[in-house]
This record gives sequence, C-alpha cells and structure tokens, in this order.
Amino acid sequence: MIFYKTSSFGNDFIEIDENDLPARRMDRCLLSREICDGHRAVGADGVVFYRPGRVCSFQVHNRDGGKAELSGNGMAGLAAVLFQRRLAPAALILKAPIGRRRVELLARRGPIFQLKVEIGHPDFFNRGFFPFLSEKRDSYPLDGLEFYPVSVGNPHAVVLGCKTASPKQLAAWGKKLEGHPMFPGRVNVEFVDFSTAGRCRVFFYERGVGQTQSSSTGSAAVFAVLRRLGLVGDRLDIDCGAEKIAISWNRGIFIHNVTRLVCRGDYFV
Repeated sequence: MIFYKTSSFGNDFIEIDENDLPARRMDRCLLSREICDGHRAVGADGVVFYRPGRVCSFQVHNRDGGKAELSGNGMAGLAAVLFQRRLAPAALILKAPIGRRRVELLARRGPIFQLKVEIGHPDFFNRGFFPFLSEKRDSYPLDGLEFYPVSVGNPHAVVLGCKTASPKQLAAWGKKLEGHPMFPGRVNVEFVDFSTAGRCRVFFYERGVGQTQSSSTGSAAVFAVLRRLGLVGDRLDIDCGAEKIAISWNRGIFIHNVTRLVCRGDYFV
C-alpha cells in the first residue's frame, strides 16, 4: 500500500489514497492506529484518507484511530501530496466531512511547500460540541482552570495564561480537559502564553493524539478567541520555536502554512 508522509511545523501526517487500500472495506480506524505507531510502523499524529477528483474528499483519523472533523495541517499535507502527484492545480478545493475548504500553493522549493489554508469561520455557539453553553458568558471554569470554548470545524478549549506551568503539568491538564465529560466528543486544548500584541506561544494538546508540536486548527482557535476578546487584530503569529505559524483574517481564518513532503513508501498490510 503506497503512502506519503508530510510534516507541517512538526505536526506529521500520513496520506493514503483510498484507491491504494488493499480492500475497500478495510478498517481505517485500526489501520490508523497501526501505521501511526512510531515504534512498530511509520509513526505520525494522524492519517488522511483521500479520494482524488475535481474536488478531493478526505477523512482524517487521529493517532488513536478516532475520526476528526477537520485538520489544517492534514489538509496542508494532502495538498502537498496532490501537488506532488500533479493531481491538482495551484489552488484546489478539498472536501472535509463538514464542508469544503480552499488550499492555495504560494511557493515551492523542492519538498517544501508554502500554502495558504482556509480554516473557515469560528463558531462560539456550537451546542453539539459544547452543550453547556450560556449566552451570558464567554469563558467557563473547570478544575481550577478557565477555558474559552470555540469550534473551528472541530472543538477547542482555549486556556489563557499558565505561563509558569511546566510542559509536564500542561500535558496533565490537557489530558484531563480533553476527555472531560463536559465535552461529549472530547476536545482539543490550547494553553496560551500571550505576552505581546500579535505574537504568542501555545502548548497544544490534541484530541486522540496528545501533545503535538503544532496545530493549525488549534492556532485558528487561539486566534479566534484573542480576536473576539479584542487582544489582536486581523493577524497573529504563533511561535513554534524554530518556526512560526502565521494566522490571518479575510472573511474567515487562514493559515499560512509550511509543509514538508517527507517521504513516499510502501506499507505492507
């Protein structure tokens, strides 16, 4: 089975064309868990199963096998694969389970793609993800923390502050929030260190994955909350160490993404 592996700001995905699956009815949840194992298989944060076409449809599975409604870095990796395979023009439409998103190729240098990825509009009133929502408040307390719920296609809990907490403590809090009964479909968690206007650092804890080096939908969620609170304008840079994620608003949220095409391989199943 042919696969491609991509990395966007250290968040890595495996992309598999559904036409290359050994069997159409193959258990994609089980395959995702197996192939994402970094010790016994390829290793990744998630898998993107896609079906090429004029509008390419796809489904993301997290490392634990669970389905995700959307993934910005997953879309970026998929777009890089489609460009590499010459199956798409410089601007293409991808169809997620929640709707269509646009990805534009800005530049390419060898295996490195600069992309503009559409995330869409934030939703602060999604009772499917957040049944506890009240019209009278923006943030909610939970076990000594205060979080802001927002959907950017998938659910997020954004926690401001926690500057002095260690990565170990943040990971423990992230795990606790991610599976808390308040969130019927679980939740992605972001801990934000916002020190200067237009720039911040974020600790990402993703549903079904755990701690990740980056997240495009997580970055979009942070941007949406800070913008709603009037703390940023129409642009935000998130520091990821050696790289930064640039987020902007133009009738919706867009991520200026850098994706590396890591390898193409044959996975034996």
